[in-house]
Amino acid sequence: MSNLYTLNIYIKGSEKKQLILNKYQMDVFAFDLGQRITLRVGFDELNVEVVEVSDDSQNNNLYLSKSAFSDLTHYHGGPLWLAFLSKDKVILGPTLGLTVYKRTLKRIGEVQRIEKQAKLALEKGILLYCFSLRSVDWASNRVYAHYLCPRKNKWKSKQIPVPQVIYDRGSNPSSKNVEGYINRGKVDNIQWINTTRTFNKWDTYQAIKKFEETAEFMPNTELLTLTNLKKFMRKYETCYIKHNYSYFGRKVFRIETSGRWYLLKTGGSVIKSWKFTSLKALYSFLHKNIGRDLIIQQQIYLAKRGEAPFDMRILVQKNSIGKWTVSGVNFRIAKPGAIVTNFAAGSKDIFIRPGDSLIHPKLSWENLEEFTFKAAHAMENHMGSLGEIGFDVALDREGKLWVIEANSRPNYAAYREAPEDVYKQILGLPLDYAKYLVKMRYDGQ
Repeated sequence: MSNLYTLNIYIKGSEKKQLILNKYQMDVFAFDLGQRITLRVGFDELNVEVVEVSDDSQNNNLYLSKSAFSDLTHYHGGPLWLAFLSKDKVILGPTLGLTVYKRTLKRIGEVQRIEKQAKLALEKGILLYCFSLRSVDWASNRVYAHYLCPRKNKWKSKQIPVPQVIYDRGSNPSSKNVEGYINRGKVDNIQWINTTRTFNKWDTYQAIKKFEETAEFMPNTELLTLTNLKKFMRKYETCYIKHNYSYFGRKVFRIETSGRWYLLKTGGSVIKSWKFTSLKALYSFLHKNIGRDLIIQQQIYLAKRGEAPFDMRILVQKNSIGKWTVSGVNFRIAKPGAIVTNFAAGSKDIFIRPGDSLIHPKLSWENLEEFTFKAAHAMENHMGSLGEIGFDVALDREGKLWVIEANSRPNYAAYREAPEDVYKQILGLPLDYAKYLVKMRYDGQ
């Protein structure tokens, strides 16, 4: 018997609020005839009487009397996952909020990735809603949201309570966003796929350096000060300067010494460069043009594929039992001389599905999994429960792996060229993990 159930109106039912079961369902649920139970469907909670009928209905169809069915204000007609069953309670259809940008909401029916994920949610028995996190009224616990209606395969919208689990994909990283997330605190019992909304580079460094078994995973990193800039340039041939909340390879610069000059460079397919006669002048330029929330990091000399250096984006996600799994590896092969390896900066991107041959002889799946799982556990110990991380990982010329940075919202555009079954799994694992979070919550009661 599946753990997915579709709800229907029982035409012959009474005017009472009733849950109508056949004999097989009565045995499976272990209810007594005439017993009153709590039935929760998404946001709605009903007190219903259990009734048995002799109709030979399909075992995954549950029937409600008309008066009970009319109280389901948020049921859309699709299958619902049985999240919890006890002697007096049935909980169906966990609610999941996928946060997106406001501009995305305006064209929600045109975004293939979101539609794929919404259809997967329907298959898995989840009530998925899309909304902007900034639009949530935390005081009233409500938000205006969009959902894919299974009956007409069209997007509709309505105001809803905040869902049980939130999967935050709709905000750019910044310190202001992190502060707002930490201080929301007005609604209890909401769970998050990632309880820390943004991993800034300095926090990632501290998280991974904190534990003995991962301390050597990170290149030497410090907050940028003039003193640290001078110290790093005495110790290393080249260094990187990065904004703490940069993404897509933006605000990333390399510093190197050339004779009496200090050269500052940035870019991928197109390189920009500046020359300075002193580190003080370079430091002033950085603060004026990039900002003050900067880090300095030793350069890792990347392994090459042919003449081109490369690094990796390794996606790790939790599955339906809350365990980490590697979903795929993107090799980002930069043009010779490039400062950054991001796809957005002109790098060639090669996706490798788990178990397939890797592109360098010093790499193995066993080592990649061991490395990233240790890094993920270190991140969780420092930042709280997490369900999805995109690690930027470097392989140096000696074959050592390094964590360059970690991403709380890895860009799914990198996986659109993956085989359909792999892409479906990547979109589906956060949904499975959301079900796991809901189940653990109710099982702990």
